Amino acid sequence: MNSLDGFDPIFNGKDLAGWHISKTNHHGTTGNFDVENGALVLKQYPYGQGGLILTDKKYRDFELSLDFKGFPGTNGGIFLRSSESGTAYQLELAGDGDRGTGNLFGELLKTTVNAQIANIGEVWKKGDWNSFRIRITGEVPKISLWINDQKMWDAEGERNDLIGDVTAGMIALQLHWSATLQPVPGGRCCDFSWRPEASHQFRNILIKELKPATPAISPNLSSAQKSPSATPTPFDMEFARIEPGKMLVGKIEIECPSSPDTRDVPEEDKWTEEEFRLCQEMAERDSRPGFWVTIDQPYFIGKYEVTQRQWEKVMGFNPSIFTAVKVGAPTESYPVENVTWEMVQDFLKKLNSMDSIYSYRLPTEFEWEYAARAGNDSLLSWSETNKTAWIQQTDKGTTKPVGTKQPNPWGLYDMLGNVWEWVEDYYNDEVLAGPVPPDSGEVHVLKGGSITSDVTNATYLYHGAGPGNGYDVGFRLVRELRLQP
Repeated sequence: MNSLDGFDPIFNGKDLAGWHISKTNHHGTTGNFDVENGALVLKQYPYGQGGLILTDKKYRDFELSLDFKGFPGTNGGIFLRSSESGTAYQLELAGDGDRGTGNLFGELLKTTVNAQIANIGEVWKKGDWNSFRIRITGEVPKISLWINDQKMWDAEGERNDLIGDVTAGMIALQLHWSATLQPVPGGRCCDFSWRPEASHQFRNILIKELKPATPAISPNLSSAQKSPSATPTPFDMEFARIEPGKMLVGKIEIECPSSPDTRDVPEEDKWTEEEFRLCQEMAERDSRPGFWVTIDQPYFIGKYEVTQRQWEKVMGFNPSIFTAVKVGAPTESYPVENVTWEMVQDFLKKLNSMDSIYSYRLPTEFEWEYAARAGNDSLLSWSETNKTAWIQQTDKGTTKPVGTKQPNPWGLYDMLGNVWEWVEDYYNDEVLAGPVPPDSGEVHVLKGGSITSDVTNATYLYHGAGPGNGYDVGFRLVRELRLQP
């Protein structure tokens, strides 16, 4: 492994120690990441293709050095100060040094710091390894890029663009999800944008942490966060009755582009018959017929996500990032966020001790999905999703008051978007739920997407898992009548 003065390795060339795969990224959550010949290799698979691998550690000011090798038919990026879901400053990686490589912009983020490279072909080594060196400093970021020891650009922002005003994040490597083979709201798109067996490869990944020029600003605490409130009073959660029924879960129909490749592109960019064959083989392997789930008893689920006011009444403090201090307006009706699954269990324990008539719990994943679908067997269109879900709030966005978008047909609000929602089940390390939920696991399932999601993962079809970004993770409840002795 190469070494530079003052730099430390963050990839050992042997395994993925120190890295993890995002379970809430809109480009995919499957294990498309391997180590081959000392390099970290990212490939796309037919469904849940692409995705994001992140460092376990967060960094603020640093220099990053790595070697990159790209192949035609791919796209992705190097993410700086990334959230768990991939909200970040991004350096694009397009194919093998194709147009766009080295450009700076935001991923799920409207940024004031941007840059473009006009002469990438003058420095790029086709079919070979290319060295990157990236420097980022300051809460309002200053970012510089060198490729093959040539300065490409310096860029400086006008503000801290990151959602929640965070000042540090993970380093992440992305392989772009392209909807070549996967159903998307509104139909297919992007045929031929992904090439079977194409990959992004990284090696000699090194970092030098830099001392911040100014100290990181600690989040302001509201008065509710600083001290417990008085004894909680009864709460005003509203619930909707969900009637029994059944739904088809986990159905995926993968289709390949039609052969031959008749696009008006250079011959070397066209798919070969072998690539069409490989695509079809993968499509047949990874298509899923789905399975039926029966809900045989009625249940009551929250019409809204649990709010900051409701959490504070029970717990005596508000853990949320988007409080009145940050939003500039009262946030009692905003969903509580920045809560872990374990924190929700503490909330439930205390809530259940306060109510002698009802008991409360998280919904199971199937209960959540059945209520979210509201009888719908197909994906919502983009326009339908935007009517019911707060998503893509990328310009210094915040969560929104619950119930301010249209409800679904069963009268439930924010089932998609606003905040990811915890459910009871353990995550199965797959992009879809299985017929039998796991008995154990390392993390729990998140459903529905959030303000940082796009229409790809703001859907009831797929599931993610914790920890999520924090600032966009909340929950809703199921209510049950206590059995009287």
